[in-house]
Amino acid sequence: MSEALRFDQVSFRYDDEQVVNHVSFSIAHGEVVCLLGPSGCGKTTCLRLAAGMEQPQAGTISLNGEVVSSADRLAPPETRHIGFLFQEFALFPHLSVYDNICFGLTHLSAGEQKARALELLKQVGLSGYADKFPNSLSGGEQQRAALARALAPSPKLVLMDEPFSNLDPQLRDRMRDLTLHLLKQVGAAGLVVTHDAADALRMADRIAVQVDGAILQIDNPETVYRHPASIDVAGMFGAVNLLKSDAGVQGFRPADVSLTGAADDFSFAGELVETRLMGADWLCLIKGEAGVGFEALLSGDTPPELGAHKFFVPQARLMLFKD
Repeated sequence: MSEALRFDQVSFRYDDEQVVNHVSFSIAHGEVVCLLGPSGCGKTTCLRLAAGMEQPQAGTISLNGEVVSSADRLAPPETRHIGFLFQEFALFPHLSVYDNICFGLTHLSAGEQKARALELLKQVGLSGYADKFPNSLSGGEQQRAALARALAPSPKLVLMDEPFSNLDPQLRDRMRDLTLHLLKQVGAAGLVVTHDAADALRMADRIAVQVDGAILQIDNPETVYRHPASIDVAGMFGAVNLLKSDAGVQGFRPADVSLTGAADDFSFAGELVETRLMGADWLCLIKGEAGVGFEALLSGDTPPELGAHKFFVPQARLMLFKD
């Protein structure tokens, strides 16, 4: 499968700060890759580099097999045929929804523009909204209009910067699913920048975890979640219990702990000191040996009994990190 985007040993610094550090990854046509990392890790700078808004000091960036960015070359953003979807929606307030969608369609005739815009409005569930202006739309409606505008010119690559962070949780889920559905439908590749693991797990074909400018691991969501390359990678997907062992540091997630298990399961003794209802599960705080604290998510209609217990973790759910 050919590549829509490739970063090859790309580095970028602001003044004396190394923001992007020898980053390499690729995105195939029709593939969605999420750059997942904490604030300030360099992921948005990678997106700006892909868009042509910044120029790397080292390495190359290629679109569809052609180098568009290097230390001595920078193809401008408007020549890259890329779609954009941002956190703040970035709709033109003085233009109607219809005119926002048609903004990048000047190469088409008026009739072709109308057909394309109306079809996209239908696909994003905004039929009948063509004449409305952005300030009259809800947040979710603005995001759907922005998605339609991003897809209107039929880009081969769509860059998305925290696109769902301004939406409430239920609407986020619907917008993630709609965005992914439309990207797959048109065969566009996607690069999603996010600090939210749920975005990455729900949307990505592959997840690239970035910390301090560098990519620590890139793989399919299940591998990155179940077999993280480091404690930093594991922590991007929620709480991890850590326990030193002779082989290094063992890690396991709260959801993988139970009060019953098989003979070959990993087990440890501890005192359950507190429970809190977290929807369908109970968040349990456990005091282990030498005062080490652990968390567990245990199911049940009633909270587990406080006091001493033996806890179990399946061997397949254990993570091992170098000390």
